Amino acid sequence: MSSSSNTLRRIVCATDLSARSTAAWLRAAGLARQTGARLTVLHVIDPRLPERVARRRANRAYVEMLSQADRAFGATAGFIDVVVRRGGVRRTIVRIAEETAADLIVVAAPKLRRLDSIVGTTAERLVRTAKRPVLVVRREMQGNYRSVAVAADISSASLPMLRTAVRLGALDSVSATIIHAVHPSYDDMMRSVGLDESSINRYQLSAQESARQRLQTMITDAGLPRGRTDVIVRSDSAAAAIATVLEHQLAELLVIGASRWFLLKRLLIGSVADRLLRAAECDVLVIPYSAAITRSDELLPVRAPDRMQPHLQLDDA
Repeated sequence: MSSSSNTLRRIVCATDLSARSTAAWLRAAGLARQTGARLTVLHVIDPRLPERVARRRANRAYVEMLSQADRAFGATAGFIDVVVRRGGVRRTIVRIAEETAADLIVVAAPKLRRLDSIVGTTAERLVRTAKRPVLVVRREMQGNYRSVAVAADISSASLPMLRTAVRLGALDSVSATIIHAVHPSYDDMMRSVGLDESSINRYQLSAQESARQRLQTMITDAGLPRGRTDVIVRSDSAAAAIATVLEHQLAELLVIGASRWFLLKRLLIGSVADRLLRAAECDVLVIPYSAAITRSDELLPVRAPDRMQPHLQLDDA
């Protein structure tokens, strides 16, 4: 990423002080340094704890986060703000993102638990409610992203999603692959009305070529460099097509859009974004539909302090 080509100005990263969260906030800090953005590292205290216990844990978390920032960046850690709040995790992350006018939320990949298939993980619920792009970090940082896969359909939501990815700098100086799936869902229907296999194959090839041309137009409109952007169109389900490309391309980051019907699709038949959040081995940047249609110049300006400004708050935010 480069600060000259994007408008990423404020990042919020939630941490529970585990090893998983350390990887997430180090990635967030790396993005902040690359882009010139300011980073707020947030730790949330359980609101059910007694006041005395909550304050003790808050102080411990505050000291630990300052120590991590100092160990990682030393005197140059002035772009990091440390915040401790008490409240529900998802609600508090969303509130801090709103208070800071964050362009991006960064969280660690969720642990899978028995009830997650019913209620969803914190990361998944956050994607559905934050109305901001969410980066789910699975791997320890090994330098800047170099290979990025982008799942895109040919709907009206894909172009704003691509533009948002560009605005965040996720596609700067990387090798990008745009993935689109033309699911052969109509094959049986065409066979049932008497079409032969050669006619069905011609239809499939025509659908793939039409999708490829539409995606090439989107690439140009989104400002992506054609020389570093490939388009792969597969006749498969979306999840299978994306999984195949991730495996063969060794992508370090997957960018995917999540529609406003994310929750409904998840409860009824499952969604591609939901399954990939759980199964992908790379980091995943999820861009909600509402975030994709927000222009960068509509974001609220944020004043960047000259030094680290720790903020300890124990109200039920």
